[in-house]
Amino acid sequence: MEIGVSVYPHFITKDKTLASILADVKIKDYDFVSIFPHTLGLIVNGQVFEKKLRNIENTLRGVGIDYIIRMPTSMNLRDHIYHTRHFRVAKAVADVAIKLGAKVIVMQSGKTGRLDLEIEALQQLADMVKPFGIKIALENTYSVKDTLYVVDNVNRDNVGFALDVAHAFLSAQGDENKLLEDVKLGTDKTIILMIHDNFGKLFPQVEPEDALAYGVGDLHLLPGEGKIPFSKILKLFGDVPILLKVKDPEKFAKVPTKKGLIEILTSI
Repeated sequence: MEIGVSVYPHFITKDKTLASILADVKIKDYDFVSIFPHTLGLIVNGQVFEKKLRNIENTLRGVGIDYIIRMPTSMNLRDHIYHTRHFRVAKAVADVAIKLGAKVIVMQSGKTGRLDLEIEALQQLADMVKPFGIKIALENTYSVKDTLYVVDNVNRDNVGFALDVAHAFLSAQGDENKLLEDVKLGTDKTIILMIHDNFGKLFPQVEPEDALAYGVGDLHLLPGEGKIPFSKILKLFGDVPILLKVKDPEKFAKVPTKKGLIEILTSI
């Protein structure tokens, strides 16, 4: 079972370099990391900043850990007004993935705008990276069905599903049976399974600092701290890579070893 962790941009500080974070992850025996190249200074005004690319490449290879690439969360290829800008950044991220030798790019499907623009753009990106053996994994912001609709209509063999279980749980409004039904829809198309925990509640909408107290929203908790039945979900999959997404730096520092995480996931 390959398991990785997401290295969010705010984890990297003056006191905690990318290299030291990667080393900590490797010590805990994880197989790969998810990185955000645009926040590492590799993309400026929609273009790859070549001078910094080699430094990042040396850091990644020096630690000796595999990596996948993450598109900006602001990416919305459905935006018909600023579509050119979004697509320019998307192409730059794809170019970074090619130059760094990454094999998976994860991105969220757009929320609003023209669906036809997104589908056409994804087709172009898929054709661009296919010769390099790269897959594009489209993440469900919430609805599994909506994202699978895009994947099906893009109709490229190197475009699949990045199933975010926690987002699906929110979409199912905490209904375990609905969650499992939705997950089954995307099992065959899943390139990567993304995990973090919450309570399946979207309402009432509260201020970010109040969210945990109310148990609402996309909390990015460690598995076992919320209500998601991970053991039941894992039984629906074969050998699929898993990505742990924990945003709080303190929780990230307390992430268990890979073996410890597997024990947690299979027991809840």
